[in-house]
Amino acid sequence: MRIMFWNTHRNKTINEYIVSLVMDYDIDIFIMAEYNADEIELDRLLKKYYLKHSACFTGGCNGMSIWSNYENMKSGPHDTHYSIQVVNDKYILCCVHLISDAYGDMSDERHKNMREIVYEIQQFEKEVISKNTIIIGDFNEAPYDKGCLSADGFHGLPALTIKDRPNRKVGSTEYRKFYNPMWNFMGDFSYPPGTYYLNRSKLYLPMWYIVDQVVLSQDILPLFKKESLKIITSCSYSDLRDKNDHPDKKISDHFPIVCEIKDK
Repeated sequence: MRIMFWNTHRNKTINEYIVSLVMDYDIDIFIMAEYNADEIELDRLLKKYYLKHSACFTGGCNGMSIWSNYENMKSGPHDTHYSIQVVNDKYILCCVHLISDAYGDMSDERHKNMREIVYEIQQFEKEVISKNTIIIGDFNEAPYDKGCLSADGFHGLPALTIKDRPNRKVGSTEYRKFYNPMWNFMGDFSYPPGTYYLNRSKLYLPMWYIVDQVVLSQDILPLFKKESLKIITSCSYSDLRDKNDHPDKKISDHFPIVCEIKDK
């Protein structure tokens, strides 16, 4: 099960790029945030290349578009910033686009939203009778930021194995652990060092950000193909980089990410 997420930056001419990525990387499920193109045209392009993806119901999740080639896709809880889907009655896919800091520091509000999402996931896991959970999307913060790392947020740790204790105790409260493999992309040991680039006149600024992320439950780790996780910078249709090797804002100001779960 190959999954792609991309914040498409409200680009109304993005569909050709999407279809090219789906074909190049053999994508089964693709999720777009800030999608503002023509879904009818996208459907026509997919059919043109004999791709069997169809749109999923996303409720009131603003600007989120989810497409899958799985026949067994069921819609779960939705809200403004997330849409939960069930794949083949056993995988819980939570697609998110959390509030940004574009108009001021919204870290507390994001943290609150993450707590709510984790609660919804845990309640829904009981209904589905599965803890094979994937959270993917534009978190609008880095793996080391408050909501992503806090035990009462996504609790996305940089290292977690199936043998580790599933919870971590803080005071008298137990918090469930999740694994965030996106920590591995930080720094310049490999390119690109992030999914989003921003340079502005501030003293504290990494410039490259990993805001587009995938976070996994401990139960699904044996099915996660680590080598499949990639930040994508090009497709057959076009390079997605500008002349400075940053995301080309004429296409999108974010790079897509891809991961794979072995469908047992």
